[in-house]
Amino acid sequence: MKWFPYTLPHLSTALVLGFVLGTPLSLANTSTNTTDKATATRSSETHSVPSTEAPSFFGGRAVTQAIDDSKTSIIEFQRRSISPAIITPEQQGISQTNADEDADNFALGHHSHITSAKHSEKQSIHRMYSPSEATELSREDLLLIKKARYYIDRNWNSTTGLIDSVQGYSHATMWDVGSSIGAILALEYLGEYTRLQANDMLEKTLTTLVDLPLYKGILPNRQYNTKTGQPSGSLSQTKTNGDGWSALDIGRLLIWLNIAASYKPELADQIDAITEQWNIARSVHQGTLFGEHKSKTSTSYRQEGRLGYLQYAAQGFAMEEQDVSEALGPKYSKHVTVDDEEVYIDIRNLPYFTTDPYVLQAIELGYHDLWWNQLDALYSLHKNRYDKSQKLTIFAEDALSQRPWFAYNNIYFYGKSWLSTSPGGKPIENGQAFSNKVAFGLSVLYKDSYSQLLYKTVVNNSLNNRSIPTGLFKANSPNTAYNINTNSLILVSLWYKQRGFKPIFDYMPPSKTDTSNDEIKL
Repeated sequence: MKWFPYTLPHLSTALVLGFVLGTPLSLANTSTNTTDKATATRSSETHSVPSTEAPSFFGGRAVTQAIDDSKTSIIEFQRRSISPAIITPEQQGISQTNADEDADNFALGHHSHITSAKHSEKQSIHRMYSPSEATELSREDLLLIKKARYYIDRNWNSTTGLIDSVQGYSHATMWDVGSSIGAILALEYLGEYTRLQANDMLEKTLTTLVDLPLYKGILPNRQYNTKTGQPSGSLSQTKTNGDGWSALDIGRLLIWLNIAASYKPELADQIDAITEQWNIARSVHQGTLFGEHKSKTSTSYRQEGRLGYLQYAAQGFAMEEQDVSEALGPKYSKHVTVDDEEVYIDIRNLPYFTTDPYVLQAIELGYHDLWWNQLDALYSLHKNRYDKSQKLTIFAEDALSQRPWFAYNNIYFYGKSWLSTSPGGKPIENGQAFSNKVAFGLSVLYKDSYSQLLYKTVVNNSLNNRSIPTGLFKANSPNTAYNINTNSLILVSLWYKQRGFKPIFDYMPPSKTDTSNDEIKL
């Protein structure tokens, strides 16, 4: 991992899903060497994840049926489903020539690295908080910090330095580990942990990451037991050390490893030791992200990620000097209209479309002039929906405290707007209507009466809980699937606020030199 200078302002000592995997490539003849090209052939095979009658929770982007190797957990954890092959532009009735031209026209410059240099800022159509001097946190903010800390402390495993992804479930993905690092850093800079305490916790986490048994010796398995640091999942006891890796999860973790190294240079060597062991280049193929999934009978190397999450996670690989130009381009996107608002959607299979990655991008890396930056449009959609109905709706992906245990609450999905689905794409009746983590993120980004209503709702939802709950179901009943991603994002959002509404790490990904007049035509 390569570190770049980043100047931090003065800080007071008083201070995160499966995502869709596309066309599979057979790995029968694919080498694990970083210099090898992917030579696998196309396959139309799809995989299904066995159903389970036991409770399941989703805390990451991987696809497995987990097994708690410690024998102490009573919760089974069903991961995200593998999707069928990518739907091509021709199948969508879109000219492949036009799509290819758009991708070619999306000419990326040389790889930019971690930087705090000035860059073009996109002007929001809504009033956003302006970067300012450090902001004093309110009584309600401090209350939320205490509640989020309770989750971290209760679910922290002192042996491994890993945090349970969902309360009562001792497993975590690399996405969850990234959220955990963010939460620990936030708790230090928010004044809950001392520097020594935070460093001790992070060092333990990093030591476990250095020692992780890697899937086929290539990259971290999709999930690990947080008590033992050993692979978990259906193939965890086999010589492959699991059933594959998730590029999206790894991308988020790379973002937070870079952030950790910038704030704590004393940990940079330990972080270098982690990434030097990982064959990061194997997660990038033809300029986009690829994950691997192994079942008992076959192994597939598949494109991973859809609009929003793909671009967000790709920046972690760009920080590692990987070519992610295809992932950052508009080739597989088009415009649709939802409630009179124009948004981009992904034209490939299972195009889950939630607000999460756009909020993560703005708070962690900055609200930049990027073609795929849809934060304003999504804020407008939610705000206008409330203005018309007087019912608060914040659609995001979240764990559920009832079946099907996880939901993608989609802005738009296969021609239908505001649709909640299971990871397999099946509509669910009582999905989550209000996500506390995304609502709170929006409340620190935008400055108007609606954002303050979101803020107050999250506070009220949390008053009677030791940790911050996940949100509200459509029936207005509480969703109490306490999890690391909810509590981490709220902590990082408060860190963003205390920093004077400045992104945690101001990073500009590789992009066009000028996008002001760019129009994507599909």
